[in-house]
Amino acid sequence: MVVQVHHIRKLFGADIVLDGVSLRLDSREKVALVGRNGVGKSTLIKILTGELEPDGGSLQWGRGVRVGYLSQHSQLNPDHSVLDSAQAAHEDLLHLKSRLDELEQKLLDHPTDDDLDEFARLQSHFADQGGYSLERSVETVLQRMGFEPAEWEKPVRALSGGERTRLTFARLLLEEPDLLILDEPTNHLDLEATEWLESWLRGYSGAVLLVSHDRIFLENVAQRVVEMRDGQVKSYPGTYSQYLVLRQADEERQAAVARAQQDQIAKLDEYVRRFMNSQRTAQARGRLKQMEKLQASAVQAPNQAKSMAAGFGKVHRAGDLVLETQGLSMAFGAQKLFQDLNWVVRWGEKWGVVGPNGAGKSTLLKVILGQLPPVSGRIRLGANVQVGVFRQDAEDLNLELTPLEQVLDRLGVDVATARNLLGRFLITGDDVFRPIRTLSGGERNKLSLALLTAENPNVLLLDEPTNHLDMPSREALAEVLREFGGTLLLISHDRWLLGEVTGHTLDLRVEGSQIFAGSYPEYRASRDRRLAAPNAGSGAAKAGGAAGMPAENRPQLSPRELSKEITRQEKAVAQIEGEIHSTEQQLDDLGKIMASPEDGSDLLALSTRYAVLQQQLQDQLEEWESSARKLEDLRALQSEGN
Repeated sequence: MVVQVHHIRKLFGADIVLDGVSLRLDSREKVALVGRNGVGKSTLIKILTGELEPDGGSLQWGRGVRVGYLSQHSQLNPDHSVLDSAQAAHEDLLHLKSRLDELEQKLLDHPTDDDLDEFARLQSHFADQGGYSLERSVETVLQRMGFEPAEWEKPVRALSGGERTRLTFARLLLEEPDLLILDEPTNHLDLEATEWLESWLRGYSGAVLLVSHDRIFLENVAQRVVEMRDGQVKSYPGTYSQYLVLRQADEERQAAVARAQQDQIAKLDEYVRRFMNSQRTAQARGRLKQMEKLQASAVQAPNQAKSMAAGFGKVHRAGDLVLETQGLSMAFGAQKLFQDLNWVVRWGEKWGVVGPNGAGKSTLLKVILGQLPPVSGRIRLGANVQVGVFRQDAEDLNLELTPLEQVLDRLGVDVATARNLLGRFLITGDDVFRPIRTLSGGERNKLSLALLTAENPNVLLLDEPTNHLDMPSREALAEVLREFGGTLLLISHDRWLLGEVTGHTLDLRVEGSQIFAGSYPEYRASRDRRLAAPNAGSGAAKAGGAAGMPAENRPQLSPRELSKEITRQEKAVAQIEGEIHSTEQQLDDLGKIMASPEDGSDLLALSTRYAVLQQQLQDQLEEWESSARKLEDLRALQSEGN
């Protein structure tokens, strides 16, 4: 057991947020905590992490359990570098390494028996804790989180909000706590990083409590789903899709019981009203007691929470050609984004725009809108194009206005029409009079979507519209976009939404973009099938070739990108071969010294150094094997493409 939650209760003023919540998490268990925004998920997490004290109930922790928490507002030291921040996850090992370095210098200058004993003891502990592979682990995780070596010395204060989230996550992954609590971990991650994280979490040795509105992510990671509703929780075994089936069956049974009870209450009530104060008064009083008992213990039908009642009107048709780019390239100084993009968007098409962070997805929208000039190439919009834009994190809203003022200012409608529009997007009551800066991220997004539907453009440019939206709101948005009669360009890392809405995919990349006539899930499946397809003419394919590569390590099939990746991998193999040769030479020299030691030689120090070099050589050989196998796979792919 990692933790047992016993009947936790939490109130904020007169509002009951948690009402007798009980929950158990076991070692290695991957659990999704789901529910609509505002039901108390964050409150429960803050109680688990010690940020809040419960008003009732208790927590029982397993012995020595270490908890790691990724919140949506994690803090980093702004003066630290990216590398220092990541290495801080192993601060104890870094202190140990520093002490070993001090002792090593002392042993070279003025060795003592105490120093020898301490060095041997600490060196053994350092090796047991994986200290000699620490540097490689840090570098691997940083690169998986999108930080290239050139960025490792950048100070935290120079990072964007998304980069800080990814750095916090990298440090948390390196800490490897017994319980990993993740609150919306895929925010600010691109699709490749999200897919790598899924794989990492599935193999993680600790327990995971996961809060996310990304249903594909939940499907691929969670082994159990805990739903929070009306201040309580209910556990469902299995994947997220299995949870949906079980919950539907539960709600149908609950509704059937509630209907039967209400029918029985109605019959008892009719009997009481008919025969009270008559010859059957005694029987009527008996029925009244039955009815009161039944009412007190009656099962409530499931609450059907309100969803957005959104939608676009009939759009005015644009020309057949909506957008065309020819040789379009973008960069900021030496930082290259997409290059030589040739792309045609036609009327009625719905495109998903994906790609790694830094490839220029949001920048592409600004180029389309004429807000940024391209470095080279040209872009052309078709006839009668009326563009509507949704920007990340509601950048187009005036945070000092209220939602009502924003609608009145933007649309020029009357108050009744404005309030009706806001109500359809669940912004009601006093919330329409609150400054926008006080609204949650989800509420701001709903306000932006409300304005967009009222403007009724015929071409939509949407940049991460599902950020901060809960599952029902995402489902409502998907329905709106499916029914939209115009052209759609959707930037999103929500694979479910991309699969539900889009029929074309632009994979935007610095190395060379890919265009595919299908949704992102279809694009990935197609790419994986091509990579896995056996090629009788390729010897590499028969043993560990391209077909054997894990999906997360497979390169894109762009010939230009493939050639560059092969060159880079060849350099990596050559470098590690040089390091292996150097380590082998050091071992050989050290072995000769130990075989014929000079008088006064410190054999303990020599043997310790020999053990360290042996471990280093083993690590290098494993790295060489992995790199060489990847190079063979890349060359096999190149042969298959020729």
